[in-house]
Amino acid sequence: MLHPWAIAIGVAALAGPLVVHLLTRPRPARLPLSTIRFVIELVQQRRARKRLRDALILALRTTAVALLALAVARPLSGGRRPEALDDSPAAAVRVVLLDVSQSMAARHGSVRVFERARAIAARQLADQAGRQVNLILAAAAPQSVFDRVSANAAALRDVLGDARPLPQRLNVQPALNRAAELLSSPAGQAAASRELVIVSDFQRASWAAADFSALPVGTIIQLESVASEDAPSNLAVLRVGPRGRVEQGRAFALEVDVGNYSVSQRKVEVEVTLGTSVYHLAGSCPPGVVTTLAAEATLREPGWQMGEARLLSVDDALSADDRRAVAVEARRPPKYLLLTRQPAGSPRSSRPPSSFFVDRALAPFASRDGQPSETVIRTDPARLEPEALSAADLIVLDHPGKLSAPTLRTLASLAQRGRGILYIAAEPIDAANLSLLAEAAGTGLQMPVEFAPPQAGQARRNRFIADFVRREPPFSIFGDEATAAVASLRFSGGLISRRREGALLDDVRATFDDQSACLVVTAVGAGRLGVLNADLAASNLPVSPTFVPFMGELVAHLLGQDRPSAAVACGEPAASFLPAAAGDADDLRIESPQPTTADASALGELRSEPIGVLWRMPAAGPPGVYRVLDGDHTVFALATAIPADESDLTPLASSLLTGRLAGGRTVQYHAATQSDAEPRDELWTWLALACVGCLIGEVFGLRLFRS
Repeated sequence: MLHPWAIAIGVAALAGPLVVHLLTRPRPARLPLSTIRFVIELVQQRRARKRLRDALILALRTTAVALLALAVARPLSGGRRPEALDDSPAAAVRVVLLDVSQSMAARHGSVRVFERARAIAARQLADQAGRQVNLILAAAAPQSVFDRVSANAAALRDVLGDARPLPQRLNVQPALNRAAELLSSPAGQAAASRELVIVSDFQRASWAAADFSALPVGTIIQLESVASEDAPSNLAVLRVGPRGRVEQGRAFALEVDVGNYSVSQRKVEVEVTLGTSVYHLAGSCPPGVVTTLAAEATLREPGWQMGEARLLSVDDALSADDRRAVAVEARRPPKYLLLTRQPAGSPRSSRPPSSFFVDRALAPFASRDGQPSETVIRTDPARLEPEALSAADLIVLDHPGKLSAPTLRTLASLAQRGRGILYIAAEPIDAANLSLLAEAAGTGLQMPVEFAPPQAGQARRNRFIADFVRREPPFSIFGDEATAAVASLRFSGGLISRRREGALLDDVRATFDDQSACLVVTAVGAGRLGVLNADLAASNLPVSPTFVPFMGELVAHLLGQDRPSAAVACGEPAASFLPAAAGDADDLRIESPQPTTADASALGELRSEPIGVLWRMPAAGPPGVYRVLDGDHTVFALATAIPADESDLTPLASSLLTGRLAGGRTVQYHAATQSDAEPRDELWTWLALACVGCLIGEVFGLRLFRS
């Protein structure tokens, strides 16, 4: 109300019609008549008519007075901007937090959201005597222009003019914590008012976990939303890569995840370039979900193949996520190193050794009639050469005897860098080997159980699987038939085990009837270690139809064939160990997809570690494929991409920001889609017209009742 005093006067004026009504009430007149029966009936009829007239006229008169009072008060219609910051004292500290994540690059019609945000932030950084300000550009990591608040608002506006959206997600809480540090500084504590202005699209994926309680008590918090009223339609490539391990010359499934963040179903076509090959995927994407498109692909050349996936003929709000980089390594067929002291054996032997069955399970078609296989290399651990370990994709140990300390350290190093190890524990010495392997791996290996030799005279025979994890490899390959597949299996030999406190129990994939572990699969750095606790030569597993699919699925799991290929999110830290054959760090160099414009810090550094060469990036660079080169040869490649969360442009409800997430602070919310001009002052005219209508209605009422 522009004139709220008119309401009080109007309430007092409402007594006027009532007083007029009481003063103009007709008084009864006495008439001397001989008979009054008919007169009384006529008086009663006229009295009811007058009561109806009086009630109607009184209602119209009081309504007219009330409408007149409201019209004079001049109520305003439409949203009104918060007045807290406009009326802030001169000695105030103000921090402006500007969202520069990828979602701010979206377009609403012909206007980019970030340009709207820039204008709002510039207005909040206007010069005012005595006020100190600072600007935080918030994305994966917050960056404040100055280390403390300053009166140099002009410099902040210059930085604001050069700011651009970054291909990163918004990490909200560190940005709020940085704002809290600035507002809690000595300058902020001495100020008459502390103010935080946040300019963002308040994307639901980023702001759902925000907590304003980190800000000092009494801080005036104003949220300036630049999001559109309705979330704009957007399509995005969220993931591209192979399903599992890619081998040279062997077909694999190339998958592309497409997110449809709109209200209607969309037909999409995706073009994937991988090396010299081009693949087209098409499909229909339902609204609000992520759809996986797949096509069969084959890479004829070995080594790293780089490319990208892009949506064709798409018009959406955010064009930056319509393409995504990908890097795929086409490997040669895997080589297995079998460390064993046992002889090769023969299928015509009365009792083939355990390693014979392992050899056949690793490569069922690679060796026949005892002939040596190029896929499976048998080696006595006593005559092991380090080059043989480095060249193997999977290392299998079966009756290896006592392993030397250098061999155990090499095994731990290779596992931490992504190599798979399968240990078949059949002898008491295997318990010592596993314990020493865990010590060599350090914190990178957390075994869920501790293996120990069985007690003297305690024979382990005819053990059966009492419990197993059917949703995980290798049992997942059997589906609904998993229970029937393991019901007839009997195991002998092996070790006893006991659970470690605080260990991940899901790493124990199967348990015997005596509660000892049958199969353990656990992570070792970037690799995996599997322990099969049985003597295969004394068990019926190798002669059952379950053996080959069981071992095939277990080997594929240890090789990492079921691991999805994922790009690193831009702006976030990443670390990868290079392959063992990469060589020395001093001989390698990193190449960016934009060699002339890339920031050197975005490339990271190569550092020699005891277990190999580590490539560490404090913050991954812009989207593209980054390569590690030895001369002109690519030894490793890594794709960076926009985080998938940034493609969903749905804003968070303002009631959550001002309520549940406020953390006890007073939070004001304003949407840029509301008019920035003064609220509309037009309602009073309608109130005045309604007042005149009531007066006209009174005249017609009096004429209707003929009074």
